[in-house]
Amino acid sequence: MTSLNEEMADVRSDIDDVRTQLRDDVPEFFEFDVTVGNISYNANNNSVSVTVEPSARARDHLSETLGGVDVRTDGKLEFEFRLANSPADDE
Repeated sequence: MTSLNEEMADVRSDIDDVRTQLRDDVPEFFEFDVTVGNISYNANNNSVSVTVEPSARARDHLSETLGGVDVRTDGKLEFEFRLANSPADDE
């Protein structure tokens, strides 16, 4: 039988693994450079939210792609990934 502290340590480790994977994988979704900002875990929804901001190089890349227009990015994108248990986790 595991203690609550051990279970919490396992959960923190799993969340850290998910954060690392998101920092590696999310930028590949875009054809321009982005910076992964805040990554937060929501225990109520069992989800992870990721904030993504286009980099300065992304604005330059988009400007060139669009024929030299001025590109401004005042906002950021936020994604929410819902986590699911694998069948092995249910055992």
